[in-house]
Amino acid sequence: MSELREPRPRRVPKRVLIAGRGVAGLSLSKEVVAGGDVLVGFLDDHASGDDVLGPLASVAEVCVHEAVDVVYFAIPSVSGETLRDFVTQVHRASVELAIVPRTYRIVSRERVSVSDLTDVDILDLVGRAPVKHDMVHAREVIRGRRVMVTGAAGSIGSRIVAQLNMLEPELIVCVDRSESGMFRLGNSLNDASNARLEIGDVQSEARMGQLMAEYQPDFLFHVAAYKHVPLMQHNPVEAFNNNVWGTLNVFSRAAEHGVANVVYVSSDKAVNPTNVMGATKRLGELLLRDLAAASPSTRFSGVRFGNVLESEGSVMQTFRQQLHQRRNLTVTHAEITRYFMTIDEAAQLVIQTATAGKPGDLFVLDMGEPIRVYDLARGLIEAVDPSLDVDIIGLRPGEKMYEELSHSSSSVDSTTHPKIFIVTDEDAQARGETTEWVGSMLDRTRHYDITAEQLTDAMRDFGFNALQ
Repeated sequence: MSELREPRPRRVPKRVLIAGRGVAGLSLSKEVVAGGDVLVGFLDDHASGDDVLGPLASVAEVCVHEAVDVVYFAIPSVSGETLRDFVTQVHRASVELAIVPRTYRIVSRERVSVSDLTDVDILDLVGRAPVKHDMVHAREVIRGRRVMVTGAAGSIGSRIVAQLNMLEPELIVCVDRSESGMFRLGNSLNDASNARLEIGDVQSEARMGQLMAEYQPDFLFHVAAYKHVPLMQHNPVEAFNNNVWGTLNVFSRAAEHGVANVVYVSSDKAVNPTNVMGATKRLGELLLRDLAAASPSTRFSGVRFGNVLESEGSVMQTFRQQLHQRRNLTVTHAEITRYFMTIDEAAQLVIQTATAGKPGDLFVLDMGEPIRVYDLARGLIEAVDPSLDVDIIGLRPGEKMYEELSHSSSSVDSTTHPKIFIVTDEDAQARGETTEWVGSMLDRTRHYDITAEQLTDAMRDFGFNALQ
């Protein structure tokens, strides 16, 4: 005789409140009912009806009055500020919260998973909508042309490659010295017939010259760089060789081989640099200006932007790892601020500037207001795991409290694009002075005949007085 089993206890239906009576909310309500839970009603600031129990701001009161067990937030287009306020109110009411990410993928569990959050979601958490760029003109310019990208296997470089590939170039040449990174890039391109994967170091004169002679690109996007501030602060000679010599080498070889358009990817850390990485990127900007004046047949331009969400080594990568491990999020200072943008924004901006302005121009993106990194961390914690906290660990060597996109708000001019501006900062160095100084330093840095302290002192003497 078979052993009698205890009957499985019946699942107690949850009382569910949905924020948002739009397409996402109505779709979610059907899932709630089909799953055996009780739909208490909706909250909405704009919709009305018998099932709308009030505006979003009344969530705590409605949760108590209706004995709500779980709130589902289903307004993908809401502002980051509204979402933060709502999450705070629900948390205070001690009610479970689940979020429908802006991908419209329904999450029916206690909390949203960090893996569900796209970079768009994260940007919305801190109150800035991504800037969408019209790529129609870019397609007209890139279609049927030959394009080369250095640093193509990196997080930003690979996204630029993907965006360029959608614009139908005749050929896209991907250059990087990382074998594993290039292998992953090749897989992501699905062996596109117009893509060429070339292993190469931007510090090699022979290799860069060989690639430009072989492929004769119409456009070259120079993305390759060392960019991690504390690491480069400890390795200034390597930072100089890669970011300064590598850039000068690529620029020089491009001019020699008649490349029509060269775009240099810079950083907001190049403004009033306090760290070695920022100083090397500023030197790249000054070299661009020198080469633009000396090489009229090649159009040199640059683009400067802030921190890119999900780029390799970004603060969001650190936060994601900490959230997965259920560890407190670490922030260097409670008041530190940064500009943030998505990888798609960065890639599109770089491509857009390839044909804008005049030779030697440096562009910046209107990135809205700078964001407190602490607020980003708190928003992620509230959305993912409110049991965690933020630990303040202190500023790292060379780290600024805030970043700037130009020396002053008055030193930018508008372009035909409402979100792209030209930097008009006055340079202390005369034309050709940077190239001459860099050349004198390379005799020592490339032969490692200089210490880290000596190189840092030399960069201070050149004009980077704030360098730590």
